[in-house]
Amino acid sequence: MDVIEKHVKSIEWIREELLSMDELANPVMGISDWDDAVCVDFGGKKLVVSSDGPYAKRLVLKSALIHASTDVVVKGARPIFALDTLIGSKKEVSGMLESLKAQALALRIPLLGGNTLIEVADPRCSLTVVGELSLHDPIRDSGSKSGDVIALVGDPIWGGQKERIEVAKTLFDCWFEILNRSVKINAAKDVTKGGLVSVVYEMEGKSGRKFKLKEKIPYPVTRNLDNFLVTVKESEMEKIEEICKKKKCSVEVIGSVE
Repeated sequence: MDVIEKHVKSIEWIREELLSMDELANPVMGISDWDDAVCVDFGGKKLVVSSDGPYAKRLVLKSALIHASTDVVVKGARPIFALDTLIGSKKEVSGMLESLKAQALALRIPLLGGNTLIEVADPRCSLTVVGELSLHDPIRDSGSKSGDVIALVGDPIWGGQKERIEVAKTLFDCWFEILNRSVKINAAKDVTKGGLVSVVYEMEGKSGRKFKLKEKIPYPVTRNLDNFLVTVKESEMEKIEEICKKKKCSVEVIGSVE
């Protein structure tokens, strides 16, 4: 499909170009994994880092920091700070910064620096989020196993800024409760560019498994949802549903792994 070519296949050459970098850094999760974020040992801790963007101004004014954070959270890391890169007129940069600040305060992810260029240009923002891994190993998007249940955790992060912030807070809180309860997540990925079509394509390819999805899925399959697609054993799914009910977080079983 066109979305797979646009969002997945068209950038695969970058992985090959940078693959040798893993030898320099010896990351826990790096270029060879080609996942949503990287994970490195640092000072006796494991840090999970992701850069995203450039986001158009319209998205920055709603939820750019939320979107950048999902790449870190879905791997099992709590965001500890973020950096921003902004470009545009002073008025445009000011508006974007005000929105980012509101998101940062609501999610308790402080913006600790970055780079700003004031000039006549298409207003854009890129973000880097750094988190501390709360697990022994990051949750990769490649670990799906035969017999796994496929589920979407969390509502789509749509709507106005306040609505998106509340949905994200619910999702993040529920996710970390799931992880704190030692639920074994075999694979997980946030549903962003290219929607479910692209995410399923990548997870199938990396795991070497076939995903069988239900005929009726309650969301458009090519739209960004920014919730989490997970695959788990059926027994673990029961625990997830229990926690999601308690936390008032949406969960939807949409298929199985063959």
